[in-house]
Amino acid sequence: MPRRASGAVAVCALTMCYTGTQARAADPWADSVVSYTQGSDPVSGFTDPLSTLGSPERFSGEDTPFPSVVSPFSPPFRPHEIVSVGAGGWLTVRFDEPIVDDVRNPFGVDLLIFANAGFIGAGQVGAPPAMFGVGGTATIEVSADGLSWASLGDHALDLFPTLGYQDSGPFDGAPGSVRTDFTRPVDPSIGLADLAGLTLAQLVDLYDGSGGGIGFDLAPTGLSEITFVRVANHSGEAFEIDAFADVSVPGPGGVTLLASVGVCSSRRRRR
Repeated sequence: MPRRASGAVAVCALTMCYTGTQARAADPWADSVVSYTQGSDPVSGFTDPLSTLGSPERFSGEDTPFPSVVSPFSPPFRPHEIVSVGAGGWLTVRFDEPIVDDVRNPFGVDLLIFANAGFIGAGQVGAPPAMFGVGGTATIEVSADGLSWASLGDHALDLFPTLGYQDSGPFDGAPGSVRTDFTRPVDPSIGLADLAGLTLAQLVDLYDGSGGGIGFDLAPTGLSEITFVRVANHSGEAFEIDAFADVSVPGPGGVTLLASVGVCSSRRRRR
């Protein structure tokens, strides 16, 4: 988990804008960064918005002495894996393929956002549950054209913490063999209190093949489909974003084979 800055700094006046196109195959992940303003108190060093393109992280810290699977107890923690959004900041991403409001999606969820929260505990959720890495409340907005925006409300980026593998321990130093599906949501009727005291094995059962993420139904916006997603911080405490996923475009067997390429960069995200 990134360390929080000890004090606020002046709000970043420069908004990073990204233009250009890439020929690429269809996938369920965000494809380009439209704009990013880091805000007044982002976590130092975690300000590369291109880290949010492509699939969520399954394994973190390959270049450190303590590599780990990504689990609800061990979220991503490297600068190239997550981006921090401080007070007054925002991140806007674009999907090449529109996200459709589809009632046939599991639980009616159309969009997933993967953040950086984790449960405090050595492989078992506390009772009551306690979390780290949640940060402040995020305002989620969506748009079909990047001009007119509809709000999905203000949300804590907590449930459900990312789960990379179904057959790993909470802090395993090697990848598992059974990947979760990052395009499948967890049942949104489950609340934080329902997770009290659960072990990782019980969480895996509850996730039911899902890789986690915060789920959103587009129906309340009245939009039939959207292409842009904006996450803004009006709450004051920085939060981190890992990735975005379209529930209606699942990869085969929960695995997307092609890596994403940043609009302003030719580097591939390693998973």
